[in-house]
Amino acid sequence: MKATLLAFNRGRISRLALARADFKRTALSGEIMTNWMPRALGSMMLRPGWAYKGATRGNALAVTIPFIFAVDDTARLEMTDGQMRVWVDDALVTRPTVSTAILNGTFDVDLADWTDEDEAGAVSDWVVPGFMRLRGTGNNAARRRQFVICANPGVRHAVNISVNRGPLKLRIGSTAGGEEYVEEALLFPGEHSLAFTPTGDFYIELFCYTEHAALVDSVTIAPAGIMEISTPWVEAALPNLRWDQSGDVVFVACTGYRQRRIERRAVDSWSVVTYQCDNGPFKLDNIGPITMTPSVESGDGDLTASAPFFRVGHVGALFRLTQSGQSASETLTGADQWSDPIRITGVDGQRVFAVIITGTFSATVTLQYSVAEPGSWVDAASGSFSGPTAISYDDTLDNQVLYYRIGIKAGDYTSGTAEAKLSTPSGSQTGICRVNTIASETVANVSVLSAFGDVTATDEWAESYWSDESGYPSAGALHEGRLWWGGRDRMWASVSDDFHNFDDTVEGDSGPISRSIGKGPVDTVYWMLSLQRLLFGCGGKVWSIRSSSLDEPITPTNFNLKPATGQGAANVPAVELDKNGAYLQRSGQRLFEVAIDAEDGEYGASDLAAHVPEIGEPSITRIVVQRQPETRLHCIRADGTVGILIFDKREEIQCWVDIETDGSVEDACVEPGEVEDKVTYTVRRTVNGTTVRYFERWAQEAGCRGDTLNHQADSYVVSTGDGLDHLEGMEVIAWGGGEDLGTFTVTGGAIALDREAVIGLPYEARFKSAKLAAIVEGGAALLCEKKRISRIGVVAADIHAQGVQYGPDFDTMDDLPLIEDGARLDLDAIRDAYDEPMFTFSGRWDTDCRVCLKAQAPRPATLLAAVIEI
Repeated sequence: MKATLLAFNRGRISRLALARADFKRTALSGEIMTNWMPRALGSMMLRPGWAYKGATRGNALAVTIPFIFAVDDTARLEMTDGQMRVWVDDALVTRPTVSTAILNGTFDVDLADWTDEDEAGAVSDWVVPGFMRLRGTGNNAARRRQFVICANPGVRHAVNISVNRGPLKLRIGSTAGGEEYVEEALLFPGEHSLAFTPTGDFYIELFCYTEHAALVDSVTIAPAGIMEISTPWVEAALPNLRWDQSGDVVFVACTGYRQRRIERRAVDSWSVVTYQCDNGPFKLDNIGPITMTPSVESGDGDLTASAPFFRVGHVGALFRLTQSGQSASETLTGADQWSDPIRITGVDGQRVFAVIITGTFSATVTLQYSVAEPGSWVDAASGSFSGPTAISYDDTLDNQVLYYRIGIKAGDYTSGTAEAKLSTPSGSQTGICRVNTIASETVANVSVLSAFGDVTATDEWAESYWSDESGYPSAGALHEGRLWWGGRDRMWASVSDDFHNFDDTVEGDSGPISRSIGKGPVDTVYWMLSLQRLLFGCGGKVWSIRSSSLDEPITPTNFNLKPATGQGAANVPAVELDKNGAYLQRSGQRLFEVAIDAEDGEYGASDLAAHVPEIGEPSITRIVVQRQPETRLHCIRADGTVGILIFDKREEIQCWVDIETDGSVEDACVEPGEVEDKVTYTVRRTVNGTTVRYFERWAQEAGCRGDTLNHQADSYVVSTGDGLDHLEGMEVIAWGGGEDLGTFTVTGGAIALDREAVIGLPYEARFKSAKLAAIVEGGAALLCEKKRISRIGVVAADIHAQGVQYGPDFDTMDDLPLIEDGARLDLDAIRDAYDEPMFTFSGRWDTDCRVCLKAQAPRPATLLAAVIEI
């Protein structure tokens, strides 16, 4: 008797440890393997079903961003056309019904109902077309506060705040200026929905210290229902979202859009805000004839170009101006308030600088110096002033480099406001502004972020890399304590451990990094991946950023850019596999592993689908990684099916399977779990003639063994027959009480049942072996000879009595034998172990004979091996 032992894998041959001494054994891959889920040791089971968890917003196309703060602290961020919703523990974050109201929260015509609590010198007012404007002094804050009557004490509230320009700060408390309910929060421009539980009436306070104005568009109590936060990304942009997470913040890049931060302050408090950097990164300094002239040294004003330059796309851009001379001014309204320093060098007249003090005050204003910045400050000789002053100060300390500041020391202030300024024509000063609006081709309205030295023209200026005019990064990643961004042919890295700082005056290893690829055609960065090195995928190549040694961090001076592989990337995010990664090659069909070669220590790429080259057809649109119970790469294809790669590099296992359902899978999200990761698909289905999109969670394999409730149905719910509105008009299957209850048609959102059951859509699993060879004496395997499969044996576990059908093709199938040892089996029996003698197979004489196996939900089946006699 000659026999072949089949292993249930598609792709690379897997290891199988099952010995029959008088059989010839072969581990053989399958030509078709659909909806079977294999394990690394060689078994395969009818795949778990998918539990219905809810629908997307308006059944619209959605991309899900996993929010993973800890293994037991996760959320799913549902991104649709211009909106974000948040799922926590499979429930949407919602707001209860409350009657509490914030008065005049949209600032339609004025700031009525908002109490003016401005500190000395600060100003809050109303501006067209309906903003609350807050402008501080640097030391003092512009404040507006409202006392809110709480109509529903003890009930969870949320306040929705839309910030047009910022940042500014927020407090909510039971006392004026208190923060008992919402601790002082920094609000960047964007949309905020912050939850709190008041026990009674409360105060809400908005305030701003910066000399440039913050604009608040609205402050309202969130309406009842699902929390929805506006985002900038339209539906067509969703596939281009790229993200990385640090703590409670997700940094998001998207081609054609300014970067964003998604912030969480509590389980039900979320924000989507602009990612703002106030100091770069900047392009090279201007080398043309155009000069720039600011109208103010600080605060808000205009930036005027000497020739047409500004375009609408410059809104949000930074401009850095370096001007001759230095100045530093400060509005002093209390003790321990100081100006920025100016730097004094040279001899004789070069050291003379102006000290100007105006205002009405009762205080002593002091001039101080330091030999370093920052440093220890010492009172300057003859540097105390108790009233308005305008003098030229000469310290006579020739050839010394000193820093001077002016302010009020602790204990020296009584009342009033002093406007103090230091200025000198010596040296130079660099200021930075952000463009708010474009008035004309030559004039832009700006906010000054760091003070200009003067209001004179300069041709020494630089524009930031990021704006609508210049473009934005298309990918980002956190790597070695820096936030990296990549776009077009460049990459930028923040100052170490300061993700919003790109100040190129920071010296040393912690300084920011700005580099171009500098080789080959201009390329688009499709993804960035933090492994042992930082990789970024472009259409032409995958690049590796590293230091001179693996043990050394990347720094501005220890930076090497090398091609990792010439197998360029497609516009699909790559995924991490421990020290290695996996990415989609630029064809959009081939999945590659990128790993460090043991011999030369450099990254290289290998094809993960070399044995199944067609597995990615027509194209792969998304890849996610599941790590428990085994490493599985879920590769979503453009036709709505999924190719799953079971992968174990150490055991040299690569096994591909196809996953199908009555609909199309469009997206996937993986959250960590203890025994099995939580894998959630976004599935587009046609239900009752309507296109819907559902979130459906893979059931755990332990729940798919035929127990009282067997979780093998798609879009399923567990109920006694109700709760099926999402499957209205569909034919469904049900499993309850340990048995298959048959098929039903959902009417009025329900079916008639007498017990609790798993109810959902049916699916089937199909396995078709690869081409088989007849094995003759001597061990030779003959392919092109007629042969016939006469018998088959099955080794299985957790299998329904009618759980598997077999045959030479899917149209000619037989059930497993229903009579064993002369007795008829219970048709609903679940066998923990199945290992019966071989039985007849309806094979035909042919040069190409196959074994086909089929299983049907909701009947469980786990096959360990199949033995055929040819």
